[in-house]
Amino acid sequence: MISKKTDHDVIVIGAGHNGLTAAAYLAKAGQRVVVLEASPTSGGMLGTNAIFADAPDHLINEGGIQASMFRATTIEADLELQRHGLKQIIADPFHVHLDPEGPSLAFWKDPARTAEELKYFSRKDARAYLEFSQSLDAAMDLVIPYMTGHPTRPSGKTILNAIPVAARRRKDLLPLTSLLTRSHAEFITERFDSPLIRGALASMPPFCWMTQDGTAWALIYIGMCQRTNSARMAGGSGALPAAMQRSFEAHGGTVRLSARVDELLLDGGRISGVRLDTGEELRAPYVLASCSPKATLCDLLPRGVLDDTMQRRADAIPVDVVEAATLKIDVALDGQLTLSRHQKWRKDGLNLREPIVAWQTFEDHIKAWEDTIAGRWPDPICGIGIIPSALDPTQAPAGKDTFWYWSGITPAHPKESWEDMRETIGDRALKAAADYYAGLDSMVLERRVFNIPDLQTRFNVPGGNVYHVDPASMRFGPLRPATGFGSYHTPVPGLFLSGAGTHPTGGISGIPGQQAAKWLLKKKRANGLIARAKTRLAAAKSKKNGQR
Repeated sequence: MISKKTDHDVIVIGAGHNGLTAAAYLAKAGQRVVVLEASPTSGGMLGTNAIFADAPDHLINEGGIQASMFRATTIEADLELQRHGLKQIIADPFHVHLDPEGPSLAFWKDPARTAEELKYFSRKDARAYLEFSQSLDAAMDLVIPYMTGHPTRPSGKTILNAIPVAARRRKDLLPLTSLLTRSHAEFITERFDSPLIRGALASMPPFCWMTQDGTAWALIYIGMCQRTNSARMAGGSGALPAAMQRSFEAHGGTVRLSARVDELLLDGGRISGVRLDTGEELRAPYVLASCSPKATLCDLLPRGVLDDTMQRRADAIPVDVVEAATLKIDVALDGQLTLSRHQKWRKDGLNLREPIVAWQTFEDHIKAWEDTIAGRWPDPICGIGIIPSALDPTQAPAGKDTFWYWSGITPAHPKESWEDMRETIGDRALKAAADYYAGLDSMVLERRVFNIPDLQTRFNVPGGNVYHVDPASMRFGPLRPATGFGSYHTPVPGLFLSGAGTHPTGGISGIPGQQAAKWLLKKKRANGLIARAKTRLAAAKSKKNGQR
């Protein structure tokens, strides 16, 4: 077919929340921007959609559901997201861990409140938790400014501010050095004794094999929740990218759905646009890819554009070397779930239908990781459960619920194939959850059980990796996604990276989109200054030669 040429200043690949964040910042700065999304809906892994034909009024959060890092940013104010319909619902506590017999332990934004609950189980653990929380709070003074900034070009103000903070709180920070060297499991067992807190900390969050050295860093998540508070979005997770899209469109931007990019186009070694799988070509001097960086550099970018060393680094970007994969189960229910056994135990009025809930033990997590690394499907499936419609009733018809279940501890390379095990694993996970959520085994209208092949197809991510790049300890900051690609720009002039596979990481934050857009604008201004200087120099030389 004859290609249709369209002029834009920037083409953004991917209408997930990072792509839309970047697009909104660029459009606000006066750039002509189009966002291309392969799926028929925008929002990416934050999409909230009616996915069940027989339950069309049950709205399902297809991926992420609870935000903490986003609340540490200026994005909501910068893009006027409240004016564009965004409403956050505070989720405090941010986690509740259940004992099979009825007790529970809630993790609140205020660590003193958590410690007060812990006293019921262990006064020693309550003291240890307060000490741990104090260290985490000190770390947040350093971590948040770095995570919300550029990974290789932190502002001078940030650096200067960090020095006195680190000096003032050095005694609090010292114990956290072990987060960088110890295993997740060792860090927990060294400090805490009671089964509930051990199980809770094992589940928050499980990124890597928890008995490996250097995996304790994941517990920084608790510090983030305590500093910023966690929140969900009224109307579902998709309300966040929807508000970003409205902000973007208010500045003249355009989102095109079902527009799959097949290839990046170049002219003289520089980006000149993209070609869609339909053959249509769109032209722009800048492309910002918020999809998987491995897909961008290894599939969309023609081979031979990167030099041999950089191409080898791109090919080696890890998407399945941690051996663990995501399991995601969505359920539409013909009624409302209850946690009556555990609700009866609590005396503080906390509605256990509302928070993130987990119940597996520390030992369950150890075994689940051993099974996963060995390629076996774990039993039990360790994960977290949420009733999204409890905190936000708009996500289900009156008197009914949706249920959201996620596990990060299932095998990336299973010995028994996913297609053979899909229903077995779904049954196994939901049966265990039904011991806590009364009605989960009798009110199911429809369910969807996703693992690697499904996630890969639905979200266009290699290996079904929802983080785009494995969350290993050495794949953060300037090393994410790989050495030489960690500054959002690439060695290919005009090509920029964003999304979950870039700094700071995956999750609901928008930071990769915000920082990539700011960096692109800075680079573009610098290129403009250089071009104008060259033009003036050429004109001066021409005038001088003409006078001779």
